Amino acid sequence: MLAWLATAPLTWRKSITHVAIDVSATYRAAIRTGLPHTRVVIDRFHVVQLANKMLSAARRRTTAEVRGRRGRATDGEWSARRRLLRSREDLTDEQFATMWNALREGQSGRPC
Repeated sequence: MLAWLATAPLTWRKSITHVAIDVSATYRAAIRTGLPHTRVVIDRFHVVQLANKMLSAARRRTTAEVRGRRGRATDGEWSARRRLLRSREDLTDEQFATMWNALREGQSGRPC
């Protein structure tokens, strides 16, 4: 990538203000080296993808810590996994309220 950037005209490189990339340290390092004046942004798809991966990892880790085993279909957090990964726009008001209330009860120490 750096070799390709080096062949591009300097005026063109200086005119670039923002670069959208996926979540990759390699791409970011290349942009920082080849276009140091630009602002690096990550597109919405990759932000949501990363958030979903982190949520799934946290759910698996918490299940292992609390239950001492992998999740099963009968576990509440396992059966809710698809709902947790859906966007608010894809949930009915009832689905969102059920999930939200269960999360709030869990935070206050009452069982979910």
